Amino acid sequence: MQMREIIDTLSKIDLVTQQLVEESYNDMDLEVAITSKITENSITIQKYRIDIILNEFASKQKKFYNIVDTTNNEIIYEHLGLFETAKGIVKKLLSGSNTGSQELRQLKLLDAAYSNALYEVWMYKNKASTGINEDVMIAKMSNAKHKLQETKRKILKNL
Repeated sequence: MQMREIIDTLSKIDLVTQQLVEESYNDMDLEVAITSKITENSITIQKYRIDIILNEFASKQKKFYNIVDTTNNEIIYEHLGLFETAKGIVKKLLSGSNTGSQELRQLKLLDAAYSNALYEVWMYKNKASTGINEDVMIAKMSNAKHKLQETKRKILKNL
């Protein structure tokens, strides 16, 4: 009786796996999830690898992301500030976009704007902490935070 239950369970698992594979042909997010390989310093999605690079940014360590074409080990995008941008670029590449396409250039520009706004937040926060023109610096920091949030929203909208 126990052996029969094990065989039935394995049959159900096989059926679900087969259904997932079939559905992944039409669902890019599912395909990416199934084919991803994650290590401590990178995430490989089919023929692209997102490398996680720690760099000093605003006097702290921040994660940046490089996208590598694993067929020739060439870095095709580097120093992306948001993981969402890197993952979105990889998904667009897997969907047929080429590295020079307008949509990918736009994502790269938005990502750079995000990093710039993040630096501005840090800079104005630091200046405000000195006590000189504190009100002005806090207002500028608030504006930079708004730019940061707006830029991230635009990035996510373009994915």
